[in-house]
Amino acid sequence: MKRAPRSLQHHVLYRKYNGQDSEISALLGKCGSRHYVILPEFPGSAEGYNGLLDQARTRLGTDCVTLVRGGERRADGAFLVETRDGEQHRLGAPGLGPDGEPIEGPIFLADDVAPQRGDVRHPDAVFVHKAQTVSRLSAKVPAANGICLNYPTGIVDPAHELMLEARGTLRDSSLSPEAPVFDAAMMADAELAYSYLEQAEMNATGLALTVRKQINGKSFNNSEITMWDVGSLILGLLAAVELELAPADRIYRRIKKIMASLPVIQDGDAAYPPTLINVRDASIERRGFDACDFARLTSAVTRAAQHTALADASSQLMGKWQITGLMQGGVLNNILKTRIQSSYLSHCAHYQTRVLPALGQSETRSPYREAFAGETVADRTVNLLYTVDKIGILPTEPLLLEYVELGPSAECAVLTDVFLGAMKHHFDQTGQLLAPSETPIDTAPWFVYQGFDLGHETRWNVSYRKGREVVFEPVASSPYGIFSTKAAYLWYAVRPCRHTRKMLDMAQEHARIDGFGMSSGLFLDGYAQMKNHADLNTNGIVLQALAHLKRRTR
Repeated sequence: MKRAPRSLQHHVLYRKYNGQDSEISALLGKCGSRHYVILPEFPGSAEGYNGLLDQARTRLGTDCVTLVRGGERRADGAFLVETRDGEQHRLGAPGLGPDGEPIEGPIFLADDVAPQRGDVRHPDAVFVHKAQTVSRLSAKVPAANGICLNYPTGIVDPAHELMLEARGTLRDSSLSPEAPVFDAAMMADAELAYSYLEQAEMNATGLALTVRKQINGKSFNNSEITMWDVGSLILGLLAAVELELAPADRIYRRIKKIMASLPVIQDGDAAYPPTLINVRDASIERRGFDACDFARLTSAVTRAAQHTALADASSQLMGKWQITGLMQGGVLNNILKTRIQSSYLSHCAHYQTRVLPALGQSETRSPYREAFAGETVADRTVNLLYTVDKIGILPTEPLLLEYVELGPSAECAVLTDVFLGAMKHHFDQTGQLLAPSETPIDTAPWFVYQGFDLGHETRWNVSYRKGREVVFEPVASSPYGIFSTKAAYLWYAVRPCRHTRKMLDMAQEHARIDGFGMSSGLFLDGYAQMKNHADLNTNGIVLQALAHLKRRTR
């Protein structure tokens, strides 16, 4: 579920011009400049300067104007400008420069944009006007855009705040890396998770019921499965082989049956698996194509291909897929009921770039990779966090699935650090232990998305559908705030430390449903279990996490 990101401008630190002479300070008041007017030279008198400033404000329709000179383009791409009193500003990609000083931006040259048409999307936009005289300024940026607000100087840019906060929190001894542990209790958890995969199996296809719930002895099951869940099933079964939970040849036969049962839609030159199928007979329930789910399935099949017994079946299945026609500009498109949709602006796009080369698609684009630019780690981190906010709520997976299945990229490692530090900071501030992820739940609205939500009043939010409305609520107070079982196991498997061990202990103590499987999760309000409610994705990922953990202890 995606949404248009709410602006970061509610939190942004607009640099103030303290230290200017009293006459200019009175004119600027408490306003932080978003408009820089570059002049060849300043007027010689205060009267001439103030008259020029008034003209600029009138012409641009905002008080948020600073007259500067210079405009030299530096090697790092920033503009270097200077105010009348000698204060220097660097305007460009927001972040920290190599010397640790902030760079404001991004820059929009006023002659090249028309914000009223939506060209300017970044809430920290800096508008630069180059003019020989103020009379030539063009008022292209209406005040209604709200790009200049009188926020107090104590409010900081959330990306910088989060980066600095994470650095401090990560030094806490409870987040210090520890040797991973795989013990008898974890093996029992693996056996329980595998029991879900066995009990939910459909003999005809090898697929599994995606959600199972029992009430008063009656079973309520979901028999529709996405390609994401097919991937989780295959990866969970491969983990069961590694954990020696059943004879390997028996598990291999089931995986071959699953691969053989998957339908393929022929659509011109393209061929791809559908969005949704029925687990009982693999009939198509919903046509279309989901790029993220396909990446998960591809990851599973390419991993299965590494097993000699599954190499031929994996090759045959991948040979049926033809996705070149679905690629556009390095991005794999989704096919919806009525339109084609780019999958670029999603938290799954980076995961896709790690997986799709196995299908010959090596020139793929990632919003994480493209944002992760700058001369310093701090600069790269802040730029990446801005992109995360633009996309929306960041859940535990596919972020940590990249760790487990493919090894972490630089972008994944940085986001994991920040995510972990933010969870620990929340715990320190509130005493609430988080393990956020998207998950089915045992009551309406039945499915929730939750995770890290940079740039909003609360960092941890839950999102769900209420009729046609999409609702966003703070995880801490929402009745649908969930402690995700699979997230707890993934975090300990990837980053074993005292804090993630606390998360694992919570799941082990409360999420086990004997003879049934691992519960989808716990309600954050009291950490009460979703009783007799389990799902395929959770149990498959728990198996993946435990196999990864056991591998690390060898």
